[in-house]
Amino acid sequence: MNGNTYCILVLFCLLLIGGVSLAPAQALDISSGGSPTITGALSGSVSGSSSVLNNLSVTVDFGEVSPLNTNNIVKVVVPIAVRSNQPYRVRASLTTSTNANPQAVQTTDIGFGVNNFRAMGSNSRVCTRSSHIFYSPFNNDPSSGVTINASGRAQYPSDLSDIVGSTTILSGPRLSNGGASRATNDGYIFDAILVITPQFYAPGTTTAVITFTISAGPAVPC
Repeated sequence: MNGNTYCILVLFCLLLIGGVSLAPAQALDISSGGSPTITGALSGSVSGSSSVLNNLSVTVDFGEVSPLNTNNIVKVVVPIAVRSNQPYRVRASLTTSTNANPQAVQTTDIGFGVNNFRAMGSNSRVCTRSSHIFYSPFNNDPSSGVTINASGRAQYPSDLSDIVGSTTILSGPRLSNGGASRATNDGYIFDAILVITPQFYAPGTTTAVITFTISAGPAVPC
């Protein structure tokens, strides 16, 4: 990455993703939105439930992120299901353990964005206007906005360092017709997208836990 870094380094980045509700049962719910996927990885993996009836729990191993991985980018897509019988807000919080060496992988090296909001089925409440809002700077697919900064490091429209405290990423009006009963057709799904560009990084292991929470949000017209 810097001019004095010539060796090829082997390392990996591990992320754990989970979600919780912050409201009484049947009012607000967050769960798996389907099977997560990973592309461009070398010896990487992603695991999580394919069923929207199960809790949101995903483990991401980006695998080899040095130039030994000749792919342009490693991309992980995590579908997340949300349900509510009232206006809602989805927040993300981050806990990390990163290498103290600034040349190792840092939170700024992992792009993070959200998009692709879609109804689950016949009991999803459909609004006549675009009332559901992805909050800036996260409303993007970070794999489509990669640039190289002055130090030669890949950067993204938004990354994990933009999650500060409990950060709102999405809000809107009621999602479900009826309660939030965790059926297969009674809410919405959005994608959380994580990316990293294979480069020269100093040796080390970076771990991160992203927790998504759903709670009551501001009143929004539908």
